[in-house]
Amino acid sequence: MFLINNNMRSDIAKIRKEAVRDLGILYKTRPDFNVVNALKETVYTDDNIFVLIEASRSLLSIGVWDSAALEIVLQAIKYGSQGLRFTLLETLRKSSNPNSVNKQSVQFRVLQGLLLNLIRRGSHLPQEQEEQGPTFTLPTDTPSLLKKLEKEKNHQNIADNDTLAAHAALVCAAFLINDREVQECLLHLLKEGTEDLQSWSLGALVTKLHYHSPDVIRACLSQMKSAVKSETRAAATELIVDLKLSIENNGLSQQVFDVLQLMLYDDCCREVRQTVSKVITSLGLHSKMLQVVVRKLDDINEDVRGQGVMSLSILGIKGKSLLNQLLDILELDSSIFVRIQVMRAVKELNIVDRRVLRLLRERARGAGPMCKEAQIALFALTGEIE
Repeated sequence: MFLINNNMRSDIAKIRKEAVRDLGILYKTRPDFNVVNALKETVYTDDNIFVLIEASRSLLSIGVWDSAALEIVLQAIKYGSQGLRFTLLETLRKSSNPNSVNKQSVQFRVLQGLLLNLIRRGSHLPQEQEEQGPTFTLPTDTPSLLKKLEKEKNHQNIADNDTLAAHAALVCAAFLINDREVQECLLHLLKEGTEDLQSWSLGALVTKLHYHSPDVIRACLSQMKSAVKSETRAAATELIVDLKLSIENNGLSQQVFDVLQLMLYDDCCREVRQTVSKVITSLGLHSKMLQVVVRKLDDINEDVRGQGVMSLSILGIKGKSLLNQLLDILELDSSIFVRIQVMRAVKELNIVDRRVLRLLRERARGAGPMCKEAQIALFALTGEIE
């Protein structure tokens, strides 16, 4: 390979650093023993610290837990800058096959101690007061800028320590280090962390540490309903399957059912709603949910009927009777909104039925929002343009 035979043998350290970084990325798409051997050779022979750190990162990220590479990363986490620490902790969290590391090795025991020390520095734990030297009082006419700068520095240090503690706890969870301090830090992140940290912490607690308390279940429901990112809502929804037994034991089954029913029609992302449908099936709630949704079709409120149709477009339509009920709504319902939802449902479910096509052709003639929606559905199903 060009990178191995040329760039990694360059006299310029920056080129070698970029080469070992690119090899780590390429290995994930095209695994090759030559790449691993080249990275190991760099770790053992290169004399530039930045190249050594980058090569070690690449090895650990692809799941090669070489003792020398792990030792270099440990030293970098211990003595490196804040930015470098964050980068290396993120590499460890996302590394491939973390369970293959030798947990009896000296390097892993040192790593565990280092991660726990970082967690203990977080603000979620009471900190011991540092011994202070002699103090002095500024004159009353001295500007308070020094005090403001010191206060700002303290706030920045606390924020950096909290971020390091959060990432250290997530790395511990990835390595299945089920320590009480790790759990406390992750539970703190569920309440105080950013959306990404909350999502990662929830996934770590549920799937890695198997911590399925009522607070975790409620945090999962909260993310399902309130998270801004669709990926976060979908990830939280998938965790409900792992929490099934704990949900039943804590009497939260109806609350979970209500949230899933709401998300079937209320979530703005179709991929999330499809995830909800899969989770409903995995929990064995498809029949129960279908009964609730079908009852909505006869509701006097047009919004409720529309919700029922949108839910069916995700759950699916099995059986001639349910399809006939939908087509009756398309033909006779007094609400244009509900009839438009039926057109979208048959389009999304790709229902090519003679009666469906006939009704769509009838409504595709003319003008108005319902006519436009019928034309879109008809074109999607048959390619016809009215």
